[in-house]
Amino acid sequence: MSHTVRHLAIEATRLLRERRGISRYVRNVLRELTQQQPHLRFTLFVQRTRDIAAMRDLLDGLHTGLGDWAAVEPISALAHTEADVIWHPWNQVLHANTRAANVVTIHDIAPMLQHDHRWWKIIKRAKYRRRYARSIARADGILTISQFTRDEVLERFPASAEKLSVTLLAADDLALSAPDDASALQRSDCDDGFFLSVGGQEARKNLSTLYAAMDRLWARGVRVPLVQCGPGLSKETRAIQGRAPWLRHIGYVTDAQLVTLYRRTTALVFPSRYEGFGLPVLEAMRSGAPVVCSTASSLPEVSGAAALSVAWNDVEALTRAMHRIVDDAALRDDLRARGLVQASGFSWARTASETFDAMQRAVERHRARSSPRTWRSTVQPMTRPIVHALAQMTQTPRLSPLAHRTVVRTATRLHEAPDR
Repeated sequence: MSHTVRHLAIEATRLLRERRGISRYVRNVLRELTQQQPHLRFTLFVQRTRDIAAMRDLLDGLHTGLGDWAAVEPISALAHTEADVIWHPWNQVLHANTRAANVVTIHDIAPMLQHDHRWWKIIKRAKYRRRYARSIARADGILTISQFTRDEVLERFPASAEKLSVTLLAADDLALSAPDDASALQRSDCDDGFFLSVGGQEARKNLSTLYAAMDRLWARGVRVPLVQCGPGLSKETRAIQGRAPWLRHIGYVTDAQLVTLYRRTTALVFPSRYEGFGLPVLEAMRSGAPVVCSTASSLPEVSGAAALSVAWNDVEALTRAMHRIVDDAALRDDLRARGLVQASGFSWARTASETFDAMQRAVERHRARSSPRTWRSTVQPMTRPIVHALAQMTQTPRLSPLAHRTVVRTATRLHEAPDR
């Protein structure tokens, strides 16, 4: 495929505020693209002008000299960018530019689904449904981080089919060669022999099933504690903190501390009922940890045949799987070996390459849709001169975004109207 993308703009307003999650995805794809596409121009758009210097420092950390030759501008300038494509990696297209192709990454559609039944969440879900619909309509290309998420989007937005591309995540940026950092473990009063829970505590993480399984294990004399790391505490966790003898919540951990936890854990336990991908499963496997996870959503794509998998709502099945892991050293060794093989099939280099290919297709789709030649060849004879003139106007560099949208809308209506 010939390169139609020479200038990539990135909506990077959250990149400085977040260390993990989507920001980690953006950093890794950006780092790989600088190596795979050395002639590609980058412009990153930040929230405020005072963020520009900090963004340049972050870029220098990703690739030597990137902070000097990549452009960094405030988000208010995105409407006037001359980039071929704008990448919106945060689930939504909030700052569109109709002159460029727009590509959005949809990690999951959890905010619009019925995973939380509190009344105010119902209002919030309706808001997010509108946002997803608007973003999908605006986008020329849609990236999803799993086949599961692609299917979810396609089921609810069938018209998006031709725009969709799957670009799986990876975990090969974890620094496995670094020495252990056991300082987080010291906070938990554990050394070896513990179950590990990683990530947020939203309702979809299904911690109630994990807590019930831990209660059953403790009652059966299996005294292996649960170490939790991640931001914040749910109401459910706060209710048992201090009363559950098996719970050790240690909060946020650094990457080095996280790798140490993976290396030393008896198993990562991840019973989530809804994930867009499930990165902790892949991280654990790459670090050599056995994994117990649910069979829900995207997790079978990530874990393959390298984990003990159970239904997300089956407490007894989870209890038995965790008990097996504790009792069977040969099983732990087998899961470690299979996990390393499974994790080797994912790489950020592949993610970046597939992302760039999808962007090129989006640019070609955008140009075909807005090409004056396309209009001129199919429009009815009586309106052809008008549509041609309007099409030429869309190529005017100084046309405002509002005027550009108005011209495109008018030309499209004339193009689709029957000749009389």
